[in-house]
Amino acid sequence: MNFIKNLFKKENNKSDIASFEATELQIAVSKILVRTAKIDDEFHILEERKILDLLSKYFSLNDTDSKNLLEIGVSEEKSATDLYAYTNTIKKSLDLIERKKIIEMMWQIIVTDDNFDPYENNLVWRVAELIGISTRERVQIKKDFLSTLNG
Repeated sequence: MNFIKNLFKKENNKSDIASFEATELQIAVSKILVRTAKIDDEFHILEERKILDLLSKYFSLNDTDSKNLLEIGVSEEKSATDLYAYTNTIKKSLDLIERKKIIEMMWQIIVTDDNFDPYENNLVWRVAELIGISTRERVQIKKDFLSTLNG
């Protein structure tokens, strides 16, 4: 009996994956968050969970769609050669307030593993520049975010 239940669960899961169609913006944000998590050459389970949570909340996705979007982000980020393609999508699609939220999400990923890496800070700097966030705004986003962590 359990075998039959599991079989139906697997079939339903396949249809969920097939029915999820990510937008260009969703894929771009997923790739940025995955790149942020992997920039220090480690992709911790805590970072994966944080990305799932961020994608779910930001795009109002259910768990299955968030997982599918993360899988797409991981797969496409591997073949990405530069940041421009997906930062350009973000810049064209979002206003300044929403672009600032993307930078804050990057910081949420960075602090997840309790390990600040210079490459992470450099990535935030490059992404911020490419999506039209000034140095002053980028520094303020980091300062505000870190102050929320400290109380």
